[in-house]
Amino acid sequence: MKKSAVIVAISAAIALPTASQAIQLTDYTIPTSEWQEAYLEGSGNLNSGNQDQASYDLYLKGDYTHNYTSLPQNWEINVDGYVDIDRGGDEGDTREESYGANASATLDNYFNNNDKMFWYGSADARYRDWADDVQLNVGAGIGYGRVINATPLAEALRIVEELREHNVVSGNLSDSTYIEMAQVIDRENEFQSKYGLEEYEAHWYKAIEEVLNKAGVLTNNALGAEGALHMRRVLEEEYVTPRAHGWVVRAGLGYMVQNYYGEDSDPSLNAEFKYALPIGLQGQFTNVFTYSTVFADDTNHSFANTMSYSHEVSDQIDWVNEWYIGHEISGDDNVEDATQNRLSSTVSYYLTNRMTAGLTVSADYLDDGIDNNGNDDWDFGTYFSIRYRLK
Repeated sequence: MKKSAVIVAISAAIALPTASQAIQLTDYTIPTSEWQEAYLEGSGNLNSGNQDQASYDLYLKGDYTHNYTSLPQNWEINVDGYVDIDRGGDEGDTREESYGANASATLDNYFNNNDKMFWYGSADARYRDWADDVQLNVGAGIGYGRVINATPLAEALRIVEELREHNVVSGNLSDSTYIEMAQVIDRENEFQSKYGLEEYEAHWYKAIEEVLNKAGVLTNNALGAEGALHMRRVLEEEYVTPRAHGWVVRAGLGYMVQNYYGEDSDPSLNAEFKYALPIGLQGQFTNVFTYSTVFADDTNHSFANTMSYSHEVSDQIDWVNEWYIGHEISGDDNVEDATQNRLSSTVSYYLTNRMTAGLTVSADYLDDGIDNNGNDDWDFGTYFSIRYRLK
C-alpha cells in the first residue's frame, strides 16, 4: 500500500454522502457535558518460515479518560498503561518484555462564564520499566476558544431513527426537540447519582419519553415497552462515535520536574491548536497542532500535527483514518533535522457495545538525514486487535 493510496482513502471517506437532515451536530452548543471511557485492547502477530525461529509480538494496553466541560471550567484526567512482549526471528533471540504507565490531568478555568478566554494548568507523570525514576512535568498558560461535545445529539438522532423504523415515532421532530432530548441524554451521570446504577435507567428513559411526548411525535402517546427496548439498544448496546465541534488555542510554559534519570530540565514554551468539525451526521474531522521548544543553549524546535477523520459506515462499522507528521529542527549544527510521517487506516467492527474487532494498515517513514540506519524506506504494517470497553 502506497502513501498516496492512504491519502486517497481519506479523501474518499470525506466525500461519502451524508444523511439528509435539517439539524446538524454543530447546532448543539450546550457547553456542559461529562463522560467517562475505559478500554482494554490487545493486538499481536506471529511469524514463522524463512527465519531461524518463530517470532511474535503481543501488545496489551489499558486506558481511562474522564472528561468534564462547563461554562466556568473544563477538566480531563487520563490514565493508561501497556505491556509489550516480543521475540525476534533470529537464532538466539529471547523473549523480551517492556511495560509502562502514564497519568495526566488538565484544567481550563474560564475568566468569565460567557467568555472564551481561560487560564490552564497541567501535570503528567510517566513511568517506564527501564527508567530510574518517574518523569514528572507541569505546565500553565492561557488559552482561547471552546470545543463542544456534540455526541449526545448524535445519540438523540440515532434513537429517533431507531424508533421511527419500528413505528414508535411518527412525524418530524423540531430542532429544539432534538436539542432538549440530547440534553437529557447528557444527564446520565446525574440520573445515576440520584437513583443508583440499578434503578436510574427507568427514570432516564422516562425523562426522554416526556420530551418526545411533549413534542407529540409518539405514535401511541407513549414509549411503551417496545420503544424502551429500542432506546436501550441504542444507548447501551450500540456505540456512537464521539462528535465534537469548535476550536481552542493555548500557549504557556512547561517545566520538567524530573526526567527518567531523576534530573530536572530547562523550562519550555508550548503551544497547541485544536479544531473539531462534524462532517454531516456520520463523519468527524479533528486536527491537533502542537509546538514546543526548550530554553537552552542548543534550542530544538518541535512541530507536530495529527489529522484524523472517522466515518460511521453503519451502526456497527467505523472507519478511522489518521495522518501524523512531526518535524524536529535541531539546535545543534552537528545533528540533522528530522521529519516523520505516519499514516494509518482502521476499520472497527463492533461485535457488541463493549467489544470491538479492528484491522489497521499503516505506513511510517522517518527522514533523519542519516543513510543506512534501518529506516531509509517506508515501513508498512497490518495489525488485528480486539478492544473491550470497561466503562
